Amino acid sequence: VAQEANDEIHFNLKKLKQLPNYSSYLYHWLTEFGFTDWKAIYDLAGESNSGKQIFSKSYRLLRNRDFLILAPVLDENAEAEFRIEKDDKEVNLPIKLTFCKADDISKASASTIFVDAEKLKFPLLLRKWREGDAFQPSGMNGSSKKVSKFFKDVKLSLIEKENAWLLCSQDQIVWIVGIRQDEQFKIENTSKNILQIALL
Repeated sequence: VAQEANDEIHFNLKKLKQLPNYSSYLYHWLTEFGFTDWKAIYDLAGESNSGKQIFSKSYRLLRNRDFLILAPVLDENAEAEFRIEKDDKEVNLPIKLTFCKADDISKASASTIFVDAEKLKFPLLLRKWREGDAFQPSGMNGSSKKVSKFFKDVKLSLIEKENAWLLCSQDQIVWIVGIRQDEQFKIENTSKNILQIALL
């Protein structure tokens, strides 16, 4: 019924509702996290719309399709920007990224990208996404898409959206970290300076 994922606990509502008197299980599981509005929580588990959420002092409970997601309330650093200088080989805050020169791009994955270093303008910035942000997702033949629309298309939950970090070169998105690279920074046949960026 409940699975832990990073700092979150995901409750499978289909399995939960098969339990006799499932609301008492919810009470037992959630009372230690400071929740008190049980009617709202039972409504959330019932026929509530996806995206609704309820807060305690330090936690929130979010409905995402057939799951209730329990997660810590985000810190106040959501507006912070983290600078990455040209000589930095790794950064540890707010997430751990490494930067190194590469000869081939065979290890490309969701957590490792390769970019043409000549196209980057330093310092790079790590920041959260903002309304109006847009990029050219790799694999879309140069079509531009708003980040909010992209998140909807790949079915990210509200918490996953809020946890997403953007790696930016000036005002251009290089990478929605761990999710999708921007087409504009990809390696071309003429690229001479290949930079590997990896999320650890």
